[in-house]
Amino acid sequence: MATPAFIKRILRSDAFQTTISYPLAAYFQIVTWTAKFDRPRPPVPGPYIMAMWHGRLIMLPMLCMEDKALKALISGHRDGRIISKIGAIFGIETVTGSSSKGGMRAVRELMRFGRDGHCLFVTPDGPRGPRMHVNDGVLDLARLTGLPILPVSISPQRAVVFKSWDRLFLPKPFSRIVVRWGEPITVGADADRAAISTQLEAALTAVQRDADTLAGRVPIEAA
Repeated sequence: MATPAFIKRILRSDAFQTTISYPLAAYFQIVTWTAKFDRPRPPVPGPYIMAMWHGRLIMLPMLCMEDKALKALISGHRDGRIISKIGAIFGIETVTGSSSKGGMRAVRELMRFGRDGHCLFVTPDGPRGPRMHVNDGVLDLARLTGLPILPVSISPQRAVVFKSWDRLFLPKPFSRIVVRWGEPITVGADADRAAISTQLEAALTAVQRDADTLAGRVPIEAA
């Protein structure tokens, strides 16, 4: 059954999204306080473009950060706006845009932040999928900023896994939480885009599989 129009308007409203972000942030803080982390530092100093599959997006505040605020590219969809508000509570600043809407403006903002020494964050299969397949936007961002792409993933021992296109994870309290990093990938002006895309896709899937296995989970597969 279709969702009534007035319900959609409520869900899209800034007031509703702000209201719901606070209890979600409080829940997330409880998860963080009760977690046992296996969280090594990134293998290279920033700035870099942190890349992670979309299904782990909600756990972004659990990743190690550099001194400057992380700048994350988040879609303007309802779920993205809620995640942006939660991220702001944890000191993560977001840029709204996607490959289909607001993309060039968002890229210009991210380029400016990269020049200022901020680390950037993207989900290469977002905001619509297919799951665990790289969209070219991250390659363009890396080429334009000159920053390396750093694959990363995070996996909780205990979590709710939603039946969404990305198999979104919501970690539960009292979990062991594992973070794993890949090696940085540079996209030069003359780089073979198809080869780089394949390399990045394999690296992102490998670090997610490693994190899942170490957390005691069955790894999520690509769509």
